[in-house]
Amino acid sequence: MAVRFPSLEFFQALQQRTIDDKARFEKLGYCDTSFGVRIGADLYAISFEVYECTGVRKAHDAADLDFVLEAPPELWREMVGAIVRNKGADPAHTLNTLSHVGDRMKLVSQDAEGNDKFYRFMATLQEFFDQARNLEVAL
Repeated sequence: MAVRFPSLEFFQALQQRTIDDKARFEKLGYCDTSFGVRIGADLYAISFEVYECTGVRKAHDAADLDFVLEAPPELWREMVGAIVRNKGADPAHTLNTLSHVGDRMKLVSQDAEGNDKFYRFMATLQEFFDQARNLEVAL
């Protein structure tokens, strides 16, 4: 059964993938952050502890998050679609490329530590999204 993107169920399915593919996440190293994904007006909070995504929820306030990745729904759909199609992000659709080249995706944080966490845990965050390759996603 397809999981709709964007939705809380989509992020919960990715959370489950961090458990199902635990060895892959362990190889990437620990990740301790709570970050947000803003898709249009919707904000999803995602928490990582050590090697696993420990929580996903709809949020209303970004104040307790280390950083937020913001982009219009069309860009998020384009990124997830590329991940599903290519079995992982192609170079044009990585978090790094989208947040730097042309600033199509915006990184928002309250302080330098939030920015640092985005870059420090980039490989884990990208793998989290790349796990969509294992899902049937309805865009």
